[in-house]
Amino acid sequence: MTKCPRCFTNLPTDRTAWLPTAPDEVDVDEVATAYQGTPVRSGKVVALDRPATGGDQWAPDAAVVEEKVGGPAVEVCPTCHYRLPVAWRGAQATCVAMAGARATGKTVYVAVLVKTLQLLGERLNCVVEPATAETEMVYRELYEKPLYEERGILESTPAAHTSNQYQREPLIFSLGVWNGVRQFLVLRDVAGEDLENPNNVHVQHMRFFAHADGVVFMFDPLKVESVRQQLHDLVPVQERVGGDPRSVLRTVLTIIGDATPNLAVVLSKFDALQSLQHVDGSDWSEMMSHRGAGFSRDPSLQYAPYNEMDGRLVHEEVRSLLDKLEAKMMVMAVDQPHTGVVLNSRFFAVSALGESPVGDRLHHNGISPFRCLDPVRWVLAQKGVWV
Repeated sequence: MTKCPRCFTNLPTDRTAWLPTAPDEVDVDEVATAYQGTPVRSGKVVALDRPATGGDQWAPDAAVVEEKVGGPAVEVCPTCHYRLPVAWRGAQATCVAMAGARATGKTVYVAVLVKTLQLLGERLNCVVEPATAETEMVYRELYEKPLYEERGILESTPAAHTSNQYQREPLIFSLGVWNGVRQFLVLRDVAGEDLENPNNVHVQHMRFFAHADGVVFMFDPLKVESVRQQLHDLVPVQERVGGDPRSVLRTVLTIIGDATPNLAVVLSKFDALQSLQHVDGSDWSEMMSHRGAGFSRDPSLQYAPYNEMDGRLVHEEVRSLLDKLEAKMMVMAVDQPHTGVVLNSRFFAVSALGESPVGDRLHHNGISPFRCLDPVRWVLAQKGVWV
């Protein structure tokens, strides 16, 4: 059993759904519209149920599908009517939702994450590549090209109501074959603006958070005034603003409700805190200069199994840092969620760029990712992938 790349629900084994590839009539699909958040027009969806004599691996015969649909058809998710990639049902998908306030660095993180996943994949003899033409185009034009070729800082993810709201389409990457099963990683990036609006907690197109295998919540330390003051002469001023991360985390946990995805709480832009080792005479200088600390090294590209001991060490270190950052409320919100459902959680520290950008341009040192793989490798390890 695998999941739909858009709504993240498990695809039922006793029902399939199909769309005509060349419909005679096109109308608004109310179901797909609700799950996408913007109007979707398509032909009529035809559902086919497993007969009483069908086994667990049942699939309708192609001729039967064409007869019922009225011609060539493509399989869609029975829940949200998303068009499934070819041979999707025989694979396993690990679905990850990205969350955080505006200007947290989610979009840049996704761009760099894919590159580092490809490097790790080479060491594991697994090819990491876009699984659909849409993913290839979106990643190339909206993530890779602006950052790696034009060397600029990516624009924030557009809100759901905007016409260029590209995050409504999931990014789907093939991770090769692992344990005899074809593996996929699905990433969905949600605009911080949408998560800063508490009115969005009940909208249908946000419900995929509750069905995710992992939720990566990114928290920007530069939103803490005491840290900004110490970094005043070390880090270029960041003009982009965002909402209160505590409020956004509360919204995300409300959307999740009583579901139990793995929760990765990520201290983003960690290079800013690493710069504190150069602040002479401060407690931060001694703390961030400690070479024995887990957050002072990056073993994430090691092709050995996911290092659980290293992950737990960094987890405890980041929790302590958040306390020092006067962000203990973030830790308490995870340990004692207002929903009453304590999730399997872990804290991480990452830097997608390695150096703070200067204005809207990359630092002249280029891109030097730090521990970007950790959150996703941890989620994959929970599914037994790349372990």
